[in-house]
Amino acid sequence: MNTFFTLFFTFPVIAVGDIGAGVLCCDLALQKSAYISTNISRSDYKCGQSYREGIPPAPQLSVLTPWCQANCPGYALTSPSDTGAWANPLAQYILPAVLFSMTIPRRLMLEPSTWLFDFSLHELHGLIKAVFSLCIAGVIVTLDTALWIFTIMIAPGPFIFSGFVEAVLDYRIIRNLLDCHIPGGDDHAQCLDREERTELLTVVLAGNLGKEEPEVNPQEELREALDIIKRPDEVEVRLRAMLACQYTFGSAVGGPVLFYIGAFAYTIASLHNAKGDQDTARALAFGIWWMNIVHVAVISGLLLASNNPNTAAGFVSKHKTRLSLEERLGFANKRSEMEDRIQARVEAYSRLSLTYRARYEPVWMWNRGKSKAQWLHSTAAWEKPWFREKVHLTISTWIFLTLIAYTLVLLPCALALWIEINTPPTGLGCRSMTMVLWACVQSIFVVLCAWSHFKGTRTEKFWSDHAWLDHVRRPQTGILVAIVFLLPAWIVAVFTTFAGTLMQITGIFENCICLSTGYWSFPPGSTVSLATDTIHNRHASRYWNRAGYAALIFLACVTYLGWWSQRYLREKFIERVKHLVDGETNPIDGLAVGSSISPSTINGADEVKVSDD
Repeated sequence: MNTFFTLFFTFPVIAVGDIGAGVLCCDLALQKSAYISTNISRSDYKCGQSYREGIPPAPQLSVLTPWCQANCPGYALTSPSDTGAWANPLAQYILPAVLFSMTIPRRLMLEPSTWLFDFSLHELHGLIKAVFSLCIAGVIVTLDTALWIFTIMIAPGPFIFSGFVEAVLDYRIIRNLLDCHIPGGDDHAQCLDREERTELLTVVLAGNLGKEEPEVNPQEELREALDIIKRPDEVEVRLRAMLACQYTFGSAVGGPVLFYIGAFAYTIASLHNAKGDQDTARALAFGIWWMNIVHVAVISGLLLASNNPNTAAGFVSKHKTRLSLEERLGFANKRSEMEDRIQARVEAYSRLSLTYRARYEPVWMWNRGKSKAQWLHSTAAWEKPWFREKVHLTISTWIFLTLIAYTLVLLPCALALWIEINTPPTGLGCRSMTMVLWACVQSIFVVLCAWSHFKGTRTEKFWSDHAWLDHVRRPQTGILVAIVFLLPAWIVAVFTTFAGTLMQITGIFENCICLSTGYWSFPPGSTVSLATDTIHNRHASRYWNRAGYAALIFLACVTYLGWWSQRYLREKFIERVKHLVDGETNPIDGLAVGSSISPSTINGADEVKVSDD
C-alpha cells in the first residue's frame, strides 16, 4: 500500500520525456534481449501488434520489473495519434457529462463580471475590451463547468441519496393526500381540508426552495398567494404552471442519456472488432465509472419541484432582498445543525453569484431531501398524527434509501473494477486501486449524508426521547467525525477523481510500476508484459464485453424507471389538483376536520381512502 501512495505522489516529478512501459520499451527489450522466455525466437516477438481477424496473437514478451524500471523509467505519454487512449474517453464520456451537469440543479456559480460586457463596439477601446471579454468570459465559464462536473463526480452519493428522499416524500404526500381517518369507535372521519391539501401540493412543487433569511419565508408567502378558498381557479392554474416549469424527464435527461448509451454501444462494438485492445477496454471502464453523473442526472430529472424558482417568486410579486456579508453570516449562525452552519458560512465568504436572480433560491441537490422534509414538518397536515404516520420516514426506510443510493453509486464502479482487474496484468493494480479507494469514500459520504438528513428532520422531542442518540449529534462528535472521516474522504475523493481521470487520458498509468505483476511488494521474480494483442488480452475481452453489456442494461433500466416514476407522479399530481377545485368529484372538499361523514359517502368518493385504528 505504501508503494501505491509513493507512486501517485511521485508522478508529477517523473520526466515526461521518458519512454515508460510502452512500445518503445518493448523495442528496447528486443534490442537488448531482455525478455525472459528464450524458447521463442526473437523474430517471432511483435511490439505494438493490433488485432486483426486471422492473425495469431502476439507472444507474451515479459521483462523483469527491475530491468523495466532501470531502462524504461517514467511513463508512456499518450500519443496524439493514439485516439483510442485519450479521444475516446474525452469525446464519449466527459463531453456528454457537460450536458448532464447542466440538468443537475445548483445554487451558486462562477460567473463573469458584468464589467466584461460593459463596452461599446463603436469605439476602438470598446473593440479591444470586447476581444478581451470574449477570451476571459469563455475561460471563466469553462472553469465553472469543469468544477461543477468534478464536484458531481467527486461525491455523487449525497446527490443521489437526497434526491431519493425527496422522491419518496413526494410519492407519499401525493398518495395519501385524499386519505381519511376514522378513529376506533367514532363515526367522525378526519380528512385534510382544501387548504391543507393545497399546502401539501405546494410542498411537492416548492420544497426545494431554501429559507435564506428571516425576512423571506417562501412557504409562508406561497401559502398566502395560493389561497384555495378565495381563488380556487387561480390556484389550479398556478399549481399547473409550477409543475410545467419543471422539464419533463425526456426533454431534460432522455436526449443526453441516449447519446451516452450510444457511446457505450459503440465502444462495445469496437471490442468485437478489436479483441485484446486494452485502450478500448480501459476507455469502456472509464465510461462506466463516470456513469455516476448520469445517475445523478436521472434522479434530479424525476423530481417534480422546479429547479428554477422564478415562477414561484412571480406568484408572490415581491422584490428580491439583498443582504450584506454580516447579515448572511448572522443568519448562518442560526442554523440548527453544524454542517448547515459551515456550509452557509462558506457560501457567504465565497461571494459566488447565485444561479438564479429571484426572490427565492433552490438549495443544493445534496440538501433537497432535507429541505423537503422540513417544509413538510411545517405544514398544518403534519400536526395530524394519522397523516404524519402515513408519510414520515421510518428507520427502515432511511436504511433502505441509504443502501439503494450506495448501490446506484457502487455498481458502475464495480463493473469498471471488474474490467480493470481482468485486464492483464490481472489483479489489483493502479487503475483498479483508484476505483476501490473512490468507492470506499463514497460509502462515507452516503452514510454521513443520511445521518445529516435524519437529524436535520427530527424534533427536539425526538432527541429528548432518545437521549443516547442525542449524544452522537453533539458538536464535539461532529468535529471528530469531520477530522477522522470526512476530511480524509474528501481528499481521497478529489485526488482519485481528478488524478485518476488525468492519468487515464495522458497515459501516466502506462509505467513499469502499474503494469508489474508484483503489485505492491515487487518481488525479484515480478515481471512486466510489454507485448500487445496477446492470448491473455484476447481472453480478457470476454469480461470486457460482459461488463459493458451489464452497464448498458443497468443504465437503460435506471433511465426508464426514472422516466416512468416522473410520469406517474406528474399524472397523480394533476389529478390531485383537479380535486381541489372540483367539489362534485371529491365529496370530502369543504368538510372541516372532524366532520361527520357517512360510510356510503366515503365509499362513493374516488381515490379517497379510509384508515381505521
